[in-house]
This record gives sequence, C-alpha cells and structure tokens, in this order.
Amino acid sequence: MRILLSLALTFGFYGLSKKKIKADSTIGLTLKTMVISPIALAYLVYSIFQSQIQSFDSISTSLLLIDSGIVTALQLLLFTKSAKKVSLTMLGILQYISPTISLIGGVFLYHEVLTNAHFIAFVFIWCALAVYTISSITKWRQEQMKNEINMEA
Repeated sequence: MRILLSLALTFGFYGLSKKKIKADSTIGLTLKTMVISPIALAYLVYSIFQSQIQSFDSISTSLLLIDSGIVTALQLLLFTKSAKKVSLTMLGILQYISPTISLIGGVFLYHEVLTNAHFIAFVFIWCALAVYTISSITKWRQEQMKNEINMEA
C-alpha cells in the first residue's frame, strides 16, 4: 500500500512540477538525468558485483540497454513538452492510459490472471474517471456559456 501511495504521490508531484516549472524541457531532462544517472550507475555496478546481472558480453544485450535509455529519454522529453500544453486535469487523466495498456497487454498477450477483484477495481477506477471527466466538461461548458452571456451584455 505504501508503494502505491508513494508512486501516486511522486508521479502527481512530477506532473505538477512539469506544469509549473518554466524551464525548457531539454534543460529539465538534462537535470533529471544528472540526478538519476549516478544512482542508476551505482545500482548497476552493485548488481554486477552481486552477480544479479551477467556481464554485458553480448552485443545485442548492450545495444538493447543503450536503446532503452534513448527510448526513455525521448519519452521523458515528449512528456515534459506536452505537460506544459495540456491542463493538469487532462494530464492526470492521461496517466491512467499506461497502466490500462499494461493491464490489457498482461491479460491478453501474456495470459495473466485477471481476478474478479482486479476487474472490479479496474471498472470502479474508470467509472470514477468518467464521472470526473463528465463533471469537468459540464463545468467548463457552463463557464463558457457564462462568458458568452457576459460578453453579449
């Protein structure tokens, strides 16, 4: 439970910081990379010495590791650029797409078991998001109509 809450809070604050900080996305990505790289490198070295990771003697494994870094950096760069262009509400709702795709992939591609409890939780989460989205759209439309009435008067 603590892990779930910490993930939700850290990603929420991450999205909020991306929205509020007025730095260029390339500078932000550079700063994030500078902070996380020493930690990741230390963990990689530790894992190699603990024999949890085999040496990277295979060229294909090394290329996949390098490519995963590039894909991750590109994804972070695009997220940072897009976070400044959409509302924080929309950004929060979009954060549910990735876990949903992972769930669908796990169930249909990897044949993971989807228990009734998992399915019910999934349905409740998306129903809550639908209710929130509908109420947000309704509120936005009402504000738009008020603004139009005020402009006409």
